[in-house]
Amino acid sequence: MKLLNIIRRIHPETAFLKCMAVLLSYFFGNYVTGHFHENSGYIGAILACTSSIVVLQENDLKNSLHNGWLRVLGTFMGALIAWIYLLFYPFTIIGMIVAVFILEVICMLLKVPDNGKMATITLSVILIISREYPDLPPWANGLLRFSESAVGAGIGIFMVWLEYIFQKFRTIWKNVDIPNKRI
Repeated sequence: MKLLNIIRRIHPETAFLKCMAVLLSYFFGNYVTGHFHENSGYIGAILACTSSIVVLQENDLKNSLHNGWLRVLGTFMGALIAWIYLLFYPFTIIGMIVAVFILEVICMLLKVPDNGKMATITLSVILIISREYPDLPPWANGLLRFSESAVGAGIGIFMVWLEYIFQKFRTIWKNVDIPNKRI
């Protein structure tokens, strides 16, 4: 009986959808970035995969849409602050800390949930990438990171929607009464 309860916790369709979300996010994130800046293509894949996984944390569509929206909003805010910073200053650790502080204060003032943790992640990633690839223009760096995050969030939302559809069909199928008649 205990083994059966353990097995019932396994939902292969959920695991499959998460695998598909990561796979699609990897390819799209790598492709989007690699097309414009080949050197940071794998970073694009990381950010897209991260976004899809964040959105997939919830199994219901409403919460996933909310998480997706927060991911895109946070990424936009982080990219915007990073772009403004990089217009005036090159990357420094002190500068990054000051930019994070300013971003956190802005998120608090705007009542962004979780004080914009996704914004802070994006800001940090963009600033560190600018250190690694100084030839990448700040606007392109920010736009690429935003695009990767939006693609990953969109894929995550799509996968949650597919899971929602599968659950509806499963519920309908369980309620179908099939007569046991021989012809």
